[in-house]
Order: sequence, then C-alpha cells, then structure tokens
Amino acid sequence: MLTHGVLGSAAPWEADLTLLIEAMMGIALLVGAVLARRRHYHAHACCQSAVVLLNLVVIGLAMAPSFYIQLEPKIPQAMRKSYYAIAAGHAALGVIAELAGLYVVLAAGTHILPKCLLLTNYRAWMRATLILWWMVLRLGVATYVRWYLHL
Repeated sequence: MLTHGVLGSAAPWEADLTLLIEAMMGIALLVGAVLARRRHYHAHACCQSAVVLLNLVVIGLAMAPSFYIQLEPKIPQAMRKSYYAIAAGHAALGVIAELAGLYVVLAAGTHILPKCLLLTNYRAWMRATLILWWMVLRLGVATYVRWYLHL
C-alpha cells in the first residue's frame, strides 16, 4: 500500500522534506555564486558556508541512516539494478561533494589549515565544487524519482 508524502508521491514525508531542503540549498548555492560575481564576498562566504554546514546536518540526520538501512545491505549484488545504482552514485559523489565543500570553507574562510593546504585558485575550486554539488543534486532527484514516483 502506497503512502503519500508531502509532494503526493509514495515517499515518506522525511524523503519529501529532504528533497525540498536540498533543492533550496541548490538555489542558495547559485545565489551565493551571484553574490561572488557582484563582489559581495562576505555575503557569498556566509551563504555558501551555511549551505555546506546545513548539508552536513541533512546528511547525518536523513541521508546516512537511509543509506545504511536501504542501500548498504544490497551492495554489491544489486548494483545491476538502476534502483540501487543511481542511489549508490548519488551517495558516492555526495560524499566527495560535501568533503570538497568543507575543504573550500576551511581553506577559504578560516586559518585552520596549514599554509601548504591552502587553495591557490579559489575560483576554480569553488566552481568545480558547485558543479559537482549540482550533479549530486540531480542524482538525488533521480533517486527520488526512481524510488518513489513509480512512473
């Protein structure tokens, strides 16, 4: 029996909420990029850092538990099914994107890292991280569609 989430799908409300939060964070990252283009660097830093840190909370509260309950027990035998392969790709790239985001925040916004680990080309790192983050968001949407929107 299908239960209907907030978005009218077969997803539990937690999955709907996670999808909505992640979509808003994706938009916020684009707003942050616009702030940087307009040379509002402090607002840019606050916006991007808030998204990276909020995403860490969402990963810890929603995505990691879901991964360990629904996906991890099926690896590697179920990877031939798109149902699991898309979710596994989302998880793997998501970890890389979050780590890259944390690195950029630490390297660009703090004095915690040693000088040898600081960035020399902030713009390239930030753009690459934004692109990777949007790829992960698209895989997250694809996972949601594949798992809950029985089309």
